Amino acid sequence: MTRTGRAILAVSGGLSIAWGALIAGACQLPSDNGDVAILLRADKNGVGQEAAAEAWQRIVNQGPAVLPALFEAASQANPVALNWIVTAADRIVDLERASSRKIPDAVFLSVVENRAAHAKIRWWAWQRLQEQSPQLAAKILENSLDDPAPQLRRAAVEAAIQKLGDLDGLLTRGEDVAARRNVAARLETIFEAARDKDQVEKIAGWLGQLGKPVDLAAHYGYIRSWLVVGPFDNTRDGGFDTRFPPEERLDPHQKYPGKHGEVAWKAVTTDDIHGRVDLNAILAEEKGVVAYAWAVVEVEKEQPAEIRWATPNATKLWVNGQLLGVFHVYHSGYEDDQYRVECRLKPGKNDILLKICQNEQTQDWARPWEFRLRVCDALGGGIGQR
Repeated sequence: MTRTGRAILAVSGGLSIAWGALIAGACQLPSDNGDVAILLRADKNGVGQEAAAEAWQRIVNQGPAVLPALFEAASQANPVALNWIVTAADRIVDLERASSRKIPDAVFLSVVENRAAHAKIRWWAWQRLQEQSPQLAAKILENSLDDPAPQLRRAAVEAAIQKLGDLDGLLTRGEDVAARRNVAARLETIFEAARDKDQVEKIAGWLGQLGKPVDLAAHYGYIRSWLVVGPFDNTRDGGFDTRFPPEERLDPHQKYPGKHGEVAWKAVTTDDIHGRVDLNAILAEEKGVVAYAWAVVEVEKEQPAEIRWATPNATKLWVNGQLLGVFHVYHSGYEDDQYRVECRLKPGKNDILLKICQNEQTQDWARPWEFRLRVCDALGGGIGQR
């Protein structure tokens, strides 16, 4: 538990010996409860669901004493099992409140303050704390701008924005230079913490009005500078599994036999804030073709990363020569972060190679041949120098 958490515990009221033991166990108790173990075995294919339903009721009947085991088990749970765990915890708390018994704030706080705990159970605990002690919950958010739980970070960003007061009013009062400078400095800090697109771009808009423009593409981690080569042949979708030369060896000076003759790498830079690269504009609009896009991401030390990309075309992804993503799908959608893979970046330069295949459909909605890709941490904050 953090120093802030201990300080909040100190002012949140006395605890009985029994509850003190319960809280201490919240981060230490192994999930050796047999019924909790049954919940952990439930999965999305229906395996263990009937047994989980019966175990869930027995867990609820145990009351608050089982909460630490549920909290600890959450870190081991698949999404289905996690749902069983959260709903059991919900039911236990609701039954206690219906009987006019309050679970001490410190029980929820012990989970919220444990950043190693599962993000969903921490968010659940914060929401439950907010219901009964809103001032205490608000205090937690003051120290959560860097929180690894996405929901808690989002709430912290929103709370920090609200503390700034009437921003729209301030922006219309151009003469209040000192206040504008102070707000801009605080907004820059909040912007660095923000990860959700709606919050990021709202804050970016305010900073722009305050004369502090930000680099949205870099914040998201979108790669804007690429080497692109193509087209290669994808007649009758035969190019998706064909190992064209860029898959064998990357050389920016190399030329290759393409679909219509010799092709070479082209340097491409996009100004789009979401990193969109339009291959129709770069290589000419065509059907039944393959292109490759290559970028280098440089980092100072080895670190985990996520590669997130979107394309309406069939695609493969390699990081440092390792094939990490294969999605043989055409024209099914193009939402942000459509595809995600985890990887580890090595110190120094890392090669990102993307294969983008266009099929031979001729409908207007099948025309796009494009992509956007970003390199980020688990919360979506940009990584690396591009």
